[in-house]
Amino acid sequence: MMARNLIACSVLLSFFVIIGTVLPSFAEEIKATDQIKKNPAMMEMLKKIELSKKILAQMQEGKTIDNTKAQQMQELRNKVKASLAEEVNRMNKDYEQYNSQNAFAKFVSKKPGHVQPIYQAMFSYHQEKVSQAKSEYNKIISSGGKTKDAWDAYHKSSATNRIKLIQLNKDLSIKYGNADPAIQNTFDEKGKLPRTSE
Repeated sequence: MMARNLIACSVLLSFFVIIGTVLPSFAEEIKATDQIKKNPAMMEMLKKIELSKKILAQMQEGKTIDNTKAQQMQELRNKVKASLAEEVNRMNKDYEQYNSQNAFAKFVSKKPGHVQPIYQAMFSYHQEKVSQAKSEYNKIISSGGKTKDAWDAYHKSSATNRIKLIQLNKDLSIKYGNADPAIQNTFDEKGKLPRTSE
C-alpha cells in the first residue's frame, strides 16, 4: 500500500517537475500548514498544484479574450458587409441606365417593331438561364462544395446548344407572327433545308 502511494506521488511529482521546467516558476507565498511546510516533497507538490491552477486560469482567460476578439471581428465584418451593400446599391442606382436590361432595351428599340418581341423573348430566356446558373453555383458553394465544381455547374446550367437556339428562334418567330409555321417546319432541327436528290 505504501509502495503504491510512493509511486503515485512520484508520478505526480515528475509531472509537476516537467510542468515546472516548461513554465516559469512563481515565488509567491503558498498557504499550507506547518506540517506540510516542513515536508519539502509536499511543498513542491503544493507549488505545482498552485502553478496548475494559475495555468488553467490563464487558459480560461485566453479563451475569453479569443471570444471577445472573435465577436469584435464579426462586428467589423458586419459593418464592412453593410457598407459594401450600401455602396453596391448606390452604384446600381448611378449606373442603372447601363444595366443589362436597360442597355438591351435601348438596343432593341432601334430594331423594327415586328421583331422587337422576339429579341426581348430571347433576352428573357438568356436572363432565366443565367439566373438558374447562379442558383446552381450558390447551391454548391453554400453546401461546402469546391469553387471549381460550382463554376462547372454554372457553365453547364447556363449553356444553350445550337439546336435549342434554332428551335427557340423558330418558336418565337412563329409565336410573334414573323414566320409561317408551314415554312418553318420544312427546316430540320439544325436549321437547314432538306437536300433533294435532283
